[in-house]
Order: sequence, then structure tokens, then C-alpha cells
Amino acid sequence: MPAKPKRDLRPPPDLEPVAGVDNAGLARTMQDIAAMLEFKGENRFKIQSYRRAADTLLNMPEDIRVPWREGRLEALPNVGEAIAAKIDELLRTGSLAFYERLRAEVPPGLLELTAIPDIGPKTALLLHQNLGIGSVGELQRALDEGRVNTVPGFGPKSVQKLRDGLAAAQKRSSDQRTLLAVARPLAQQLVQQLRASGLPIQQIEVAGSMRRGRSTIGDMDILCTTSEPQRMIDQFTQLPQVGQVVSHGDHKATVRLRNGLQVDLMVLPPEHFGALLHHFTGSREHNIQMRDRALSQGLKLNEYGFVRADGSRILCATEAEVFATLGLPWIPPELREGAGEIEAAAAGRLPALITVADIRGDLHNHSRWSDGTATIEAMARAARDRGYEYMAITDHSQNLTIARGLTVEQIREQAAEVAEVNRKLAPFRVLHGVELEIKTDGTLDYPDEVLASLDIVVASVHQGLRHEGERVTARVLDACRNPHVDIIAHPTGQILGSRDPSALDVDAVIGVARTTGTVLEINASPERLDLNEVYTRRAVDAGVMLSIDTDSHHPDGFANIEYGITVARRGWATATNVLTTWPRDRLLAWLQARGERPVG
Repeated sequence: MPAKPKRDLRPPPDLEPVAGVDNAGLARTMQDIAAMLEFKGENRFKIQSYRRAADTLLNMPEDIRVPWREGRLEALPNVGEAIAAKIDELLRTGSLAFYERLRAEVPPGLLELTAIPDIGPKTALLLHQNLGIGSVGELQRALDEGRVNTVPGFGPKSVQKLRDGLAAAQKRSSDQRTLLAVARPLAQQLVQQLRASGLPIQQIEVAGSMRRGRSTIGDMDILCTTSEPQRMIDQFTQLPQVGQVVSHGDHKATVRLRNGLQVDLMVLPPEHFGALLHHFTGSREHNIQMRDRALSQGLKLNEYGFVRADGSRILCATEAEVFATLGLPWIPPELREGAGEIEAAAAGRLPALITVADIRGDLHNHSRWSDGTATIEAMARAARDRGYEYMAITDHSQNLTIARGLTVEQIREQAAEVAEVNRKLAPFRVLHGVELEIKTDGTLDYPDEVLASLDIVVASVHQGLRHEGERVTARVLDACRNPHVDIIAHPTGQILGSRDPSALDVDAVIGVARTTGTVLEINASPERLDLNEVYTRRAVDAGVMLSIDTDSHHPDGFANIEYGITVARRGWATATNVLTTWPRDRLLAWLQARGERPVG
């Protein structure tokens, strides 16, 4: 019998994916399928295949639409033909028949329970069988009434974990936000479409928390100046991404996009643009402090400009005019959080914030030796094409089997391929490294003699992230004290919107890193952005060196550097605070001196 031909999953060039279907949403669908299959008692290998696909989708640095358009869904790690077909169906239609069939067969509400941290399908089923719990509300009542304590295996600690998990899930559901990496390209697309409308636009800017570069966005504000405000409002409300028009006025409209994000467009006269842009960009705290500074100078500041004591107005067509009126230099949007930026500006102490142009290389990346999708050479060429002088290949170590971690023998074999790529691409340099697992018992995944043979060692925690704070902190501190560990990657292990940070004492890690010279990473993968801006600033203040890396698993992932740079800027980092701004020879000399390695 001839082999069944493979289905062509490459979409037509003019087919747009359904709005709102993104990596995180697809990952949740795969996780839900795995949970429902487990409820039904299906084959554990089949269940695991969906969980592994969910991990791939959740952790991949590129938008899933890129491999979908290129017809390479099946080339993704842990995504075979059957799962690729389901991803394709979701991207094309927004729904999945297989998923709906499973939902009809599983007791209602059980899936809702598995969204709570520390409640897997087995726990949810146990609660359902013993107490008839089939919803979050029923679980809350059972906890309040003390009935969960009667279920075999649920002691005081287990019950408290359920309470904590339920509180975390409820907080998350009440704070639905969109990743910056999803919202920013969408905002750029909306602005481009308005510019392409043919209407006379003098200025148009995205404001709000997006302009400040927050890692997640609640809604979107767009400000525009035009001589035809009504036509611009009409054009905006008719954009193809719009799912609902909430309000439609002469100078402002509010819409809800098909992915659920709310967007406001405000059309205003040019003479008010600077004051309004400042007002709608700054945080509440920043704007209060700016108004207080104005009052101290006999002025009132509002979204339309300044008012003098005699009632006359000072209009500001640019933001620079707003700041200059108060005797301040222009403050970068990322700093406008009311966290000392006004005082620093007044004293002439604003930092020269790092930019993408300052970056010389990337020190945390993966190839198809582990869970990446490209060869070492393809990754290196992509980095070189960005103008970088170096990159590191840091495939996973052996304990992380879900990511096909490399054994000691494989890491030694990989060295030969790295050497060959360096021969081809010189003077560009590929550093041979590893993303070293800090195991649950606190030991490192390779012995010191193996680590000493590598150019660079990036250590991280993937397992046991829910351990108590003292335990997870001790693991990371021990890694910092190992002279062969150069960088601690994504220190808290957070996945924005789906996994809270671990209980790691980051301040303790910063203190030890300052002593040991260990570098802390700002992971630029949009779902991580870890360290965040708060700990970035504390590291900067402590003199701890940072490394902004993309954790790329595909050549396209290098573009995510902009999100890591945004975090660094919000954390007041300059180029001097970041290891990956160093030229190649300086970096190699530092690595050689640090680990007494044969780097050169």
C-alpha cells in the first residue's frame, strides 16, 4: 500500500491567521488537550506528546505564524504531523474540532481546575471523585468549609498550596494583559494602516504603558493630529482588526480588537500634541510628580498644557517643550514611572540608556543539537548578519531531557562542529557553551572538568521552580559560587501570563553575584523578560554586570533583542552595564581570565 501523502500545511499567501491565536493561546490548548486525555485515561505517551508540544509553543522565541507561513510547523521540536495539523486548523479557523469533542466527554469544570497552579489532572480528578468539585467556585467553598482536608493525601500543607494557587489564579484572571511582543507589532500595524489611508496625518504616536515599554499591556492609546479628524475616526473604526466599536465621537473613538485588546484613538490639534503625548505616556506617579513640580513654579499642568496664575496658557506642541517649561531635559518614556527620574533629570544625572545598536553579540542560544530548530552555522550566520561579532551556542545539558539535553559525550562531539563553523566564518566567533541545569538537589549537571573545557557556561533552573524560597535560592547561590559558571539565565523562571516567578531571593543573588563576578541575564524572550526592570535596576545600582540574550531557538529569534533592551532601559541600564556590548576580544579575554579556560 502506498504511503499516505503528507498534508500541505503551508497557508495561501493571502490567508491571514485568525486574530488572537498566538503562541501562549496555542500552548494552553495543547495543555488542555493533555489534561483532558489524562482525565479519560488515554495512553501516557500521547498525553506527554501534547505537553511537550505545549512547552515548545510556550518557550519558542518566534511568533508561531512565522513557521506556519513557511510550512515548517512539523520541523518544530515535539510537533509532529498530527499536532502540526491541529495548530494549522486553529490558525486558519480559530477553533479545533478535536478539542471540542474532548470537552464534550470530560466533566464540566474539571479543565477549569487545572488552570490553578499545583492542580494537575490527577488532583482535579481526585477532588471531583471525592467531593464532587467541578469548578473553581466549588473548590473555594470546599476550602472555606474545610472539606478538602477529608480527601486522602490532603494535609495542611497541601490545602495551603491549593489556597495559594487559587488566589494566584484569581489574581491572574482579573488582570488579563497582552504581551508587549504581541501588542507592539499590532500597534505598528494599526499606525501603518492609518498612515496608508491617504488622510493628512501630521503626527501619530502610540502612548501609554506600551510606549513606556511595560512587559504586558492592558490597553492601547494612539494619538494623532490631522486636519480631517472625523474621517480619521471613521477610518480607525473600520480597520479590519476591529471586532467591536465601543464609542465613536468627533475626536475620540474606542474599539475592541478581535483579540480582545481595547484601543483608543484621540485626534487633536497640533498645538496640544506634546502635552497630551506626555500625559498619556507617563505613569500616574510620574504625572503627579510633574504636576507638583509645575505648582512649585506657579503653574498648573494638565493634558492640554500649562496654565499661568493669570489664566493664560502655555501650549506645547512637543514633549521637549513640556519638560523645558519645568527646567528639565527630555526624559525617555521608559523611565517615566515616578521612580526618581524627575530628580535625576533636574540634577543632570539621567543615564545614557542602552540601545539595540550597542549590542555586539548574544550569549544564550540553542541549535538543533537540543531543542533548537536550526544548525549552529545557520544560527551563527544570522547573528553575523545582524552585525554581531560573536554568539554562543548554549544547548541544554543532559538532565533536561524534555529539551533533548546533551550528554557529556555529545557536548564533546559538538565542539568539533563549533570549530568548523568558526573556521568558515572567521573573524566572527561562535563560543561553545552550555545552558547548564542547576538540578533539584543543588548540584550542577556536568562535572567541573567538563565545564572548564567550554568557552562559556550559562546556568539556569527549569525544574523545582516551585520549591520554597530558601531552597531555590541556595541552588542559584551555589551556582554563582562555582568559578566555571559565568551567567545565570532567566533567574526567576517566570513565563508571563502563565507561570509566576519562583520564590528566588533575587536580592541575595545580586549580592553574591557582586562578590563572585557572576553575570545576571535579562532574557529577551518575550514570554520571559527575566530579570525584570525592578531587579535590573537593583543589579545596576549594585554594580552587577548584565547580559541581554535572546535565548534564540531559531535564527528569527535574534530580533527579540529589542524586548530585552526595553527591560534594560526601564531598569536604567547603560551600555557599560551590559556584557554583550563588549567587543569580541575584550569578551574572550574576560572569559579566559575568569575560568582559566582555553578561550582565544
